[in-house]
Amino acid sequence: MSAGGPAAEYLEYGEMTHWRELGVVTASGPEKKEERWLPAIGFGFGALGSSARLLPEKTGIDVFGAVRAVSLGNPPNTAIRIDGKQDAAAIRTKLTALGAKPRTIGGQQGLTLAADGAIAPDSALSSELGLLNQLNQVVVTDSVLVSGASADPVASALGGSPSLAADPDHAAIAECLGDVVAAAVTAPPAPTAVALYGVGLRRPAATTDQAVNVVCVLPRGTGVKETFTGKLTTKAVTQSGTPLSDLVEDITHDEVGSGDGAVLRATLKIKQDGPVTLVLKMLYTGELPRLFDPSTPLDPLDLVDD
Repeated sequence: MSAGGPAAEYLEYGEMTHWRELGVVTASGPEKKEERWLPAIGFGFGALGSSARLLPEKTGIDVFGAVRAVSLGNPPNTAIRIDGKQDAAAIRTKLTALGAKPRTIGGQQGLTLAADGAIAPDSALSSELGLLNQLNQVVVTDSVLVSGASADPVASALGGSPSLAADPDHAAIAECLGDVVAAAVTAPPAPTAVALYGVGLRRPAATTDQAVNVVCVLPRGTGVKETFTGKLTTKAVTQSGTPLSDLVEDITHDEVGSGDGAVLRATLKIKQDGPVTLVLKMLYTGELPRLFDPSTPLDPLDLVDD
């Protein structure tokens, strides 16, 4: 991933290999008997994950056989990168049959189904798969597929120098998250007291394991630690009115690194009947960022009295 591209604003990661190894999914799709973990399997795949069962027949794209995926950027500058074996020839044939034309993207030979940013709600991809423009631009080989609404984010997802992995802030968040099987790393949309934050689901060794979520915050202003450690506790109440104590067994706080570069970390042990992707969901609803940043005016998570 290029450090100068949309991945610097938002990056979502998910592994499929691990879920296959645990039997949560097979080559043909999710296993209902492992329903507890199913909310975690689509991370990184974006809209392609939502259409995973129908994609092979219509497009040749194999989600469940992938190794991992990364979704990057904020709309409209988004792309999806899927790593792992793909039948590139079959994908090109099926997309060409849908009207795709050759196009060079990021110096590589790709395919274009529509103009950059175009939306075709009446197309077969939209009506049958629910894909508005996620396959407008595609680059595919036998080991990687990158798609997106426009060429620039697709080119960024193909790689570039410097890479996102070399960025000190993102490297610090990655170290804090540790061994995760699903994660999201994002920057605030406007300058705040937080530079970057990440959330993730730690890799379970077995489907019977307790789910462990992790939240990492890189401060760049004052008051973040006090706000974060003081509000993200089991006493907090979610937007839906559910106390975190109903969902989480324990929350511990620590720091990774030292000095001005230290990353604040909260580790949440999810109850056996709790949502395994709790912190990722709270990120999307806007609840978690308000715990990171004392400059945020609204606070949907209030502490309850003992």
